[in-house]
Amino acid sequence: MIPFGVVVLAEPGVPLEEMRRDLENIRDLGFNTIVLYPPLSRWEGNPPGETAFGTIDTIMDWCAELGLKVILELQGQVMQEADAPECYGYVQNPNYRENGFHNKQKEALLARYFKEVAGHFRGHPALLAYDVFNEIGNNSRSPETIQAFVDFLRRQYQGDIQKLNRAWATYFRDFDNIAAIPPDYRVWTWSSVVAERDWLRFRSHDFAGQIHRWRDALREIDSATPVFVDVLGSDVLHNRTANYYGVSDWDAAPESDALGLSCYANMLAPDWWERSAWLWPQFWRHGRSAAGEKQVFISELMTHNRSLFPLEKSSMSDELRLWSYQALFHGIQGVIYWKYRPFRRGRQVSGRGLTDFSGRPNHFAAQAAEVARFARKHAQDLAGAKPDDAGCAILHDPEAERLYSAIGVSTGEGASPSFYTDAHRGWFRGLWLHGVAPSYITPGQLKAGVPADIKVLVVPCLAGVSAALISTLTDFVRSGGVLVTESRFAILDEDGNLWPHAPGAGLHETLGFEEENFSSRFRDSIACGSQSLVFHDDYFQELRLGSDSRVLLKTQDGVPAMVESPVGAGRCLHVPFMLGHKVERAEAEPGALGYFEKLFSHFRDALQPVVEIRKKGKLTDVSVLLNNDGDAYLAGICNYSEEPDTVVLATKARGAGGVLLDGARVATDADGLLSVEVPPRAVQAIHFR
Repeated sequence: MIPFGVVVLAEPGVPLEEMRRDLENIRDLGFNTIVLYPPLSRWEGNPPGETAFGTIDTIMDWCAELGLKVILELQGQVMQEADAPECYGYVQNPNYRENGFHNKQKEALLARYFKEVAGHFRGHPALLAYDVFNEIGNNSRSPETIQAFVDFLRRQYQGDIQKLNRAWATYFRDFDNIAAIPPDYRVWTWSSVVAERDWLRFRSHDFAGQIHRWRDALREIDSATPVFVDVLGSDVLHNRTANYYGVSDWDAAPESDALGLSCYANMLAPDWWERSAWLWPQFWRHGRSAAGEKQVFISELMTHNRSLFPLEKSSMSDELRLWSYQALFHGIQGVIYWKYRPFRRGRQVSGRGLTDFSGRPNHFAAQAAEVARFARKHAQDLAGAKPDDAGCAILHDPEAERLYSAIGVSTGEGASPSFYTDAHRGWFRGLWLHGVAPSYITPGQLKAGVPADIKVLVVPCLAGVSAALISTLTDFVRSGGVLVTESRFAILDEDGNLWPHAPGAGLHETLGFEEENFSSRFRDSIACGSQSLVFHDDYFQELRLGSDSRVLLKTQDGVPAMVESPVGAGRCLHVPFMLGHKVERAEAEPGALGYFEKLFSHFRDALQPVVEIRKKGKLTDVSVLLNNDGDAYLAGICNYSEEPDTVVLATKARGAGGVLLDGARVATDADGLLSVEVPPRAVQAIHFR
């Protein structure tokens, strides 16, 4: 099913008749699901704090009566309402992300809590799934976690302490010695960044292991109900090595039966209302890619005003309608809004919600209800649809983020915290502007080679590349693929060691270009149509070119600024500067989009969209959904502009089978091109026969 609904908080002191009225209103809005937290009512325990289910039982039974499904949320919010650690003498760490991982007392409390909830609600007709952790994150540095890190290292280095010493540039006598060192592994980074990289790698893998154990504990009692986690933000938009996160989506997704996405626009950018049109698609396409064939849905979608006096500009107008349709158009298989009622108390009092303070659904609820009706009407088709990526994928490497962070994010010796994600933001935006919303893939998924349906592989800002990945990329290009790279590609191996040539492991000979010099004070310009891309004390890579390489674009001073190299049946396009960063800052970097347009013209012919997007505005999102046979099912259009837009589509389908929403005019010309006129701030869905 496509879950569509809201988060409901069960709270002490709220009359049951009021909760009943809320559930009836939720049903009347056309929603089919609630996320319920907490899953037990400890305030009714004897004494308070002990396990009790009275209020929750009533809510669950009412949901079954009203035809609502329930996702029980187990962790990630206010934990005194979940496993109530203070009730049993466990002292919470003031660090919000400490979590008590590997602490035997905390683990026992959690296991007891999970089994109590699962044992009580197993088989309930309203139960849909367990959310085992809301908005995952891991910044635990407890002694127990450090010991778990040592055990992780022992496995990674096959019990060979000298193998670790060679990688870390250290002289430990045995693995247990490592536990005596305070958990700041940057102390060795002048000699090697591998220790810090290993710590950042461990944080993510450790949380994945926690999910696995929690899922096992639940399945001991309830083997039938799906168990999942939800992620806050996205690997390609947010630095996962930061203390608040610590966990890659690509590590969490394999341990989860589905993947929930916690989506807050103010986390996209400070001026999110100017950028939602393309940043949400990037978020959702990445989530779909990380989850593979598993269901992906929005487990929390931001609603109006975070708090009493919101500082992060979380006020909204018509965005909820636009975002909700747009999510479905990008293959997101469900939407849960955060939350139904505004907060009654606490630090976010008066914030969020789809109702006024008395609980009456407001105009935001009406927006959500409209999309719920659309989702319900087309649920079967939407559930099986996949977004078209035109045969284009972006290579994202969680290890690259860890490597950049280890090299020196926090001390100013390396990249800024958003260095890698800014590059990804820019490359996605450039492709999106040309009607391509790519999928994502990681090096770990390429062990058997690049999938045959990927025709163009874009590799942003990837300095650290293993010999194995270089071999895979070489095979991809030689067999006819198009590889697109940018400055300083493959200058390091996966452990941050410098290759003798860049790109390394012989790739400089294969691709026909090599770094000759790199400057952080480059000054020049590139003519890009009506504007110039100006470099003033910028990064720029000077190249030594092979005889077969072709210069496609030069700077005003004649320096190669875009290079193409034939390799077997394919080719590589290389940009000798940080193009992703330029496009991410396009408003401040005149000419960046013009350069990208020139680059795109050199690989457009390799793309294979099922429906080609010939024309669209700069604030219009167009996503094509495919059915199980790979044919076009639907083109979803969201116009974020204050002006009308005309979208032109080229398709081999027999034609538009119908306009699924109102407010647009559709026409087909003599060449078979489909023209769709979309009003300002409007949504349209075109169904293909």
